[in-house]
Amino acid sequence: MVEAQPAPKPATAPTAASFSTEIEGELAAAYRLAGYILGDAIEAQDAVQEALERAWNGWPKLRSRDAAKAWFARILINVCKTKLSARGRGSVLDLNEDVDLADSDDPFRASLLRDAVGRALSELTADQRIVIVLRFWGRLSMPEIGERLGIPEGTAKSRQHYALETLKRALARDREDLR
Repeated sequence: MVEAQPAPKPATAPTAASFSTEIEGELAAAYRLAGYILGDAIEAQDAVQEALERAWNGWPKLRSRDAAKAWFARILINVCKTKLSARGRGSVLDLNEDVDLADSDDPFRASLLRDAVGRALSELTADQRIVIVLRFWGRLSMPEIGERLGIPEGTAKSRQHYALETLKRALARDREDLR
């Protein structure tokens, strides 16, 4: 009978200081990423907070501190995806709402409403929106996106393809509406 070996322990014991060192520098980028995915500053703050909590709870189990930044980004993306799914498709921005952009305290909402592409993002599924934000706002390569999302590169490429097709149709309609 072979006895099960205990899981290898991380090279350094998890501490609040090591967590802070690895994750603290990522908070501004995490907030921007969540903001562009969710299109709402308050929801972005909530998503970052929830991701921090999940990361803190999972910190002792992280095997490689070198992967901490990508690991945290993946947690944040999953939190954002859950929030998008909970809202339902197509309700990211209410374009019928009378919004005074000059008075908006939400930088993401104001930016996305001013921008035709931002408005078109509301037509994407959560999976498509995340891939587009990571690719064009996060400037990640397709292999990096696949790694961050835990999906094959081909799946990431497929989501990007269908998302770009949807965006193209939405932008064409937007141009028609302006005529």
